[in-house]
Amino acid sequence: MRRAGFTLIELLVAMTVAAILTTALARLLVNDSRFAARQEAMLSARRTARTAQNWVSIELGMVGDSGLRAAAPDSVVVRVPYVFGIACDRVSSQQIVSLAPSDSVAYASAVPAGLAWRRSNGTWVFVTVSAVAASSDSSCLADSIHTVPSGRVVGLAGIAAGPPFQPDPGSISYLYQLVTYRFAASVDLPGRTALWRKAGNAPPEELAAPFAAGSGFGFLVGSSLTAQNSPPATLSTVRGLELRLIGASETTPQGAAGPMTFPLVTQIQFMNRPT
Repeated sequence: MRRAGFTLIELLVAMTVAAILTTALARLLVNDSRFAARQEAMLSARRTARTAQNWVSIELGMVGDSGLRAAAPDSVVVRVPYVFGIACDRVSSQQIVSLAPSDSVAYASAVPAGLAWRRSNGTWVFVTVSAVAASSDSSCLADSIHTVPSGRVVGLAGIAAGPPFQPDPGSISYLYQLVTYRFAASVDLPGRTALWRKAGNAPPEELAAPFAAGSGFGFLVGSSLTAQNSPPATLSTVRGLELRLIGASETTPQGAAGPMTFPLVTQIQFMNRPT
C-alpha cells in the first residue's frame, strides 16, 4: 500500500518557486514604496517653490520706476506700493493725502517708508516720511478732492515744504514700503536655506523652506530684458527680476542620494518706463 504525498524534490521545487515569488513581491513593494516617497518629496519641493513664487511675484509686480534699491545674487531690496491716492494741500507740518480703498490687512501690516507722487511731466518724486496718521479731509475738500467711500485721509510727517519735495495738490500719489527678500539660513529647518521677507524695520519672517543651492535672483537689464547673474552698477537699468527658486524636499526619500528638488524660474518685469 502506497502513501500519498510529495517527494523531497517536489518540496524543494515548490519552496524555490515560493521564494522567487516572495522576493519578486517584496521588490515590487519596495519599489512602489520608494516611488511613492519620491513623488511625495517632489510634491514637497514643488510646493516650496510655488509658495515662494506666489508670494514674491505679487509684490515684485507692483514695483515701479527706480524701485530696486539694493541688490545681490541672494537678496534684493525693493520699493513696494501698498496704497494709492491723491495729494491734497499741506496743513502745518503735515502733507495731507486722500487714499483710495485698500486691503485693510495689507495697510495695517505695512511699514511706511515714503510717498511717491507724479509730476505733470510724468516723472515720479520719492520722499521719505517719518509718520503716517489719520487726518481731516477739509484740506482735500478745499482742493475739490473728495475721498471715495471706504477710503481714508492721512497726514504725512517728515516731508519738507515747497519744491522739490512737497507734492502738487491733485497729483497722483502712493505710499510705499521698503521690502527685503533674502535667501538665508532657515530657523524652522536648521541647516537648510529659507526665503525671508522683511518690511522696513519690522522683524523678518520666514516665507518658505527649504531651498537648494543655486536659488537666488537674476537681473533683467535694459530694454531687451537680458538676464544676468550679478546686479549692474546702475540699479536704475534693472527692469525686472528673475526668480530662481529651486525648492527642495525636507527629507531624503528612501533610495535617493539627497533631497528631491524642483527648479522654478520666473521673470517679473517692473513697471519702469524704458529710457
